[in-house]
Amino acid sequence: MLLKRNSLLAFELVTFSHTLFVLPLIFSGYLIAYDEIIIKDIILILIAAVSARTIGMLLNRIIDAEIDLKNPRTSTRPIPSGRASKRFLFLFLILSSLIFFITCWFICDFVFFLSPIPIILFTLYPYTKRFTPFCHFFLGATLFLGPIAGGVAANCNIDGFYLALPIGVFTFFWISGFDILYAMQDYDHDIKNKIFSMPSIYGIKNAIVTSSICFTLSITSLVYYAVLYKSNFLSFFIILLIAINFCIQIINSLRNNYSFFKYNSYVGLLILILIISDILFI
Repeated sequence: MLLKRNSLLAFELVTFSHTLFVLPLIFSGYLIAYDEIIIKDIILILIAAVSARTIGMLLNRIIDAEIDLKNPRTSTRPIPSGRASKRFLFLFLILSSLIFFITCWFICDFVFFLSPIPIILFTLYPYTKRFTPFCHFFLGATLFLGPIAGGVAANCNIDGFYLALPIGVFTFFWISGFDILYAMQDYDHDIKNKIFSMPSIYGIKNAIVTSSICFTLSITSLVYYAVLYKSNFLSFFIILLIAINFCIQIINSLRNNYSFFKYNSYVGLLILILIISDILFI
């Protein structure tokens, strides 16, 4: 019974839905840098991505346990609800870290050498909301590493960084803008508990303006990519769909509609389709 409960809890903590959120971006970076699919690489990248995302979520849950307890939206998470102890999460964190580092070592020495970077960012991010309203951009910088990691893993040198950079820049501004809007639903809680965010410090209106600027810059980076790589009509159509998606999010935020995850869950997949279409039809 205990094994079954812990297994279900571990499955919840892995948060596959959040992993699928960023996984297409990692594979996009991979395909930009190396336009062939090698099964071994895909499997190793998949394992590294799932374990890295799990590490990030576990660190966030452990570090933010007391904050989550005070917030009705997050009080049902494993630690605040009493369904998991910090000891269990620490053990799961150690296991996930071992899997991540070993997988990076199997990919190549260069990836293994760089592997501590995302772990450091994952550790620092939960603390940023305690002292700066620009914490959203730190999260954007953390997920910026997704497509960059895919590019670096593809050819195991710094060239992968530059090749995947336009998609990395898109990811940075997209995630930053999305997270600013996402924080709006915690506006009252953040003010009451002195949590730093763009909405709680600068107000809802300024937060929406900042998010709009971020979305505009993210679309600009996609257009730059499309022009640079002489993308086809389908790619420009996908960029238009993403731009419309972002406009809908801004309009909904003005109407106090905070269903942001629904609108952002398939953006990464659209980016992957864009990259694949360029490879197939250029």
